Amino acid sequence: MDPITALLATNHFRRNKSHYASVRSNLSETRERFTGSDMETRVSMLQKSHAFAVISVQTPVSVHEKAFRNLFANGAPQSLDEVRDSIKSCNYFKQKSRYVWDSLQRSDDWKEVARMLVKGELDDAHKFILDEFMGVGPAKAPFVLSMLGFTEKMCVDTNVMQAVDAERPTTVVVEKYENIVSDIMSHFPTLVSEAGSPFMFQWALFDYQRNDMSTHDIFFTEVL
Repeated sequence: MDPITALLATNHFRRNKSHYASVRSNLSETRERFTGSDMETRVSMLQKSHAFAVISVQTPVSVHEKAFRNLFANGAPQSLDEVRDSIKSCNYFKQKSRYVWDSLQRSDDWKEVARMLVKGELDDAHKFILDEFMGVGPAKAPFVLSMLGFTEKMCVDTNVMQAVDAERPTTVVVEKYENIVSDIMSHFPTLVSEAGSPFMFQWALFDYQRNDMSTHDIFFTEVL
């Protein structure tokens, strides 16, 4: 990896500390709401985070966020056709619609994930989502958790891979995935320290690589 990337990404974070403080606050508030809510609310938040992760795959941020807003504009969608109509602007929307609809029918499985999270069993929750739910592979399964404020998890997305000149993780073994995450972060010790968590590190690197600033306010508005 070009060592200049680590320096420039760290400088980007420092220049925009107030922005990332706001992001961190949203994530913290989301986690507090999740852990302090009843099971029905937890399931809903997990399903929304799963949908956000699924429709973001290979789709520009502005497009997938608008699709997400449409998806839950009138509460949870009531049919597969309604899901399709809401996210048809996204790449691969037909496949993604099936994945989202399947998730919305599986409250009992999401309850199991919620129980793991409340008990602090993040790796087990990560593995369960990866194994049981469609549309989220090795990189996107942890993203479902991190967007709910479990920032110990991060997504090794395309932008992260480009920054370190790495290949997309394909392992379905959580421990191996976390080893990959640790190796990536080892190239950015100062940024990792200042960001404060793997997901905030990823968020900053995501923005740096895209030369843009993301807030995901549409998601937080929906779940908070």
